[in-house]
Amino acid sequence: MKKIFTLFAAAAALTFGSMNSASAQVEQGTVIIDPYYGYPNFSKKFADAIVGDSATNVDITGIGPCGLRGEYMISDNFGVGVDFIYNSLGVKYNYEDWDTSGVSHTYEDKINQQRFRIQLRMNYHFAQTEQVDAYVGFGAGTNIRRFTYTSDNPNFTEPDAASGALIPVSLRIALGVRYYFTDFLGINAEIGLGGPMISGGISLKF
Repeated sequence: MKKIFTLFAAAAALTFGSMNSASAQVEQGTVIIDPYYGYPNFSKKFADAIVGDSATNVDITGIGPCGLRGEYMISDNFGVGVDFIYNSLGVKYNYEDWDTSGVSHTYEDKINQQRFRIQLRMNYHFAQTEQVDAYVGFGAGTNIRRFTYTSDNPNFTEPDAASGALIPVSLRIALGVRYYFTDFLGINAEIGLGGPMISGGISLKF
């Protein structure tokens, strides 16, 4: 991860060094909308630990991390906004268990998790050219997890902690860049901690 940040910072430095007198891509009053998709989905990485070694026919699905960022430039170099981050995990698997008469049966359990983070964002835009806009961002906000458990095992008891998160708040630090093809449309890429490690999408500027 340290190497990724170093490479990203080096690219941003080259961008900063190539700045000229061209008009900046963003300025006070600009609104920027960034839909994006990220990688990896760490929830899927931990799915094997959830089901255990005795599970069979394991099916793991997931969405995200993905989201939508909105930013309003309160000055030519400083913007504030909101970042909505979502990811999900679905695990379905079979296992053997015995009923009260001692007969073995195959049962199916399903676990679903949804995670929502809504963060207030502050971005400092430290390098701008006609097409490139590089920034460093900080965010803080909510951290909500929702779980559902279902099973066809008649002895199944749903766990008490079916919702909530270990830490109810989330923080993010990120380094990002946008490249504009036109005055209104571009692409974005961001690396960071406290959300998607790597993300990319489109940028709409108004």
